[in-house]
Amino acid sequence: MTGRGLVTPLISDRVDIVGDVHGEIDALRALLARLGCDVERAEVERPLVFVGDLVDRGPDSVEVVSLVQRFVEAGVAQAVLGNHEFNLLSAEPKEGNGWYFPREPTDGWFDGTTHVPFVSREAADDERHRIAAFLETLPVALESPELRVVHAAWSTAAVDAARRAHDLREFMAAQPVELPSVDLSGAPTRIELTDPRVPVKFHAGLAARLQAEQNGQPIRVLTSGLERPIAPGTPPRWLSGQWRLLERDPWWEHDGEDRPVVFGHYWRRRGSAHVKGKVDVFDGIAPDAWFGDRGQAFCVDYSVGYRVKARYFGRDPRADCGLAALRWPERKLVFGD
Repeated sequence: MTGRGLVTPLISDRVDIVGDVHGEIDALRALLARLGCDVERAEVERPLVFVGDLVDRGPDSVEVVSLVQRFVEAGVAQAVLGNHEFNLLSAEPKEGNGWYFPREPTDGWFDGTTHVPFVSREAADDERHRIAAFLETLPVALESPELRVVHAAWSTAAVDAARRAHDLREFMAAQPVELPSVDLSGAPTRIELTDPRVPVKFHAGLAARLQAEQNGQPIRVLTSGLERPIAPGTPPRWLSGQWRLLERDPWWEHDGEDRPVVFGHYWRRRGSAHVKGKVDVFDGIAPDAWFGDRGQAFCVDYSVGYRVKARYFGRDPRADCGLAALRWPERKLVFGD
């Protein structure tokens, strides 16, 4: 493979691939220690690959980025852009990134009855500038002849678009494909979709428009996945700050490529407990199993970001959710705890 720029060759054929960190600095330090890394000297037993979503929700996103940047600049690690990093570079305040943007009182998880605030160290101005500058250097996908790595979804069309882009800002600015002509009469407004107090009804026309916006913009496909409308008549769910007329498309079931692919994003769990609205794509799949139409896919995101809720409710934050690394090519899973 000769990918360049936004699609970059993997640093090595023997790597440790680290799942979504989400600001959980203690979990990251514990995992790196188990992997034989020296954080102070930026030395590793084998190169590291981070699948994105370094930031948001957890207690110290600033220190997580600083630590990862230290390894990357030492030439012993790579990281790909996740949707949470994309939100920062797009100047989009979202659930969980109040540490970076002016914090709203509502910055937290809301499940319809309980508001769980995110307790995160806020970034200073110089830290924000440094973080943004580093994130702009990240590719959106990594590959070798034996392996693919992306944050959310490996789409051949989206990856090819990334290969043609000259830089990340240009790629971010690329407009979605032509949107379909649909009947939006009676559809909820974008403001209504972000109001947790008033549930909305499913609207097929708006769902089709939202699906085209998501699946037609390559950077959104790579960083937040492919989506499809929920079944007509199904009540929309409140998730990540808005009512959802779409659901995640398990793209790995129609990937069509034999080459293994490792990604994060999808909130897998170590045990049987579910993250409400998050883990339905893994129903029937064992916590440590490879899956997909050719057994080629593995998600290394084990929901460490859910520890925010566990701490809030006084539960063991390590129970059923953690930070993991997949050792490649051995396919061995390692947790920090």
